[in-house]
Amino acid sequence: MRPRFLIPVWFVSVLVFLSSTADGFVADRIMAVVNNQIISLSDVRKYREVFLAGARPDDSVVLNELIDQKLLLDEAKKLEISPPSNEQIESALNKLRARFGRPETFSLLKERLSLTDEELRRQIEQQLLVQKLVQERIAFFVFVSPEEINTYYEEHPDEFKGQSLDAAQPEITKILTDEKGKQKLKDYLDRLRAKANIRINRTPVE
Repeated sequence: MRPRFLIPVWFVSVLVFLSSTADGFVADRIMAVVNNQIISLSDVRKYREVFLAGARPDDSVVLNELIDQKLLLDEAKKLEISPPSNEQIESALNKLRARFGRPETFSLLKERLSLTDEELRRQIEQQLLVQKLVQERIAFFVFVSPEEINTYYEEHPDEFKGQSLDAAQPEITKILTDEKGKQKLKDYLDRLRAKANIRINRTPVE
């Protein structure tokens, strides 16, 4: 496993100083570098407020999710996964906007975060590409056997009171498929992280 070096505090301090002195540029800081790709504090906050609306995970949780996304995105490009269509991107954008209710609410959020339409569209496109990678390279190969379904049914009698095994089978299949898929994705990400060059700035965020 490659060592994960901390980004020197002096470098981050210089970055924040330079950023804060530039006209129209908000002070920012580097949170991590993943295979020479920077993840900034503003990236973390934009992602949380736009894509994790309603949840309030701390910066470290969101940062790890963004690191995983960059690793998976690199893998999708390496494997030449076909990009999403314009229709798929527009559909995802419309669903995202709908979550915020009135258009004005979403517009004010973008303005507050200095989030451009181009950035938003690029993030949506990347997320769809990652989802396609996970579907084609991980979820597609998840298999649940009849024996596993039967075992789960017998070990969780309280969940299926009054239901026969046949009636409970679709629900059990989904539960086990989800569990196996999450474990396969975790294993996949562990392998990607072991090969990656990841540097994290541990400086506490004020």
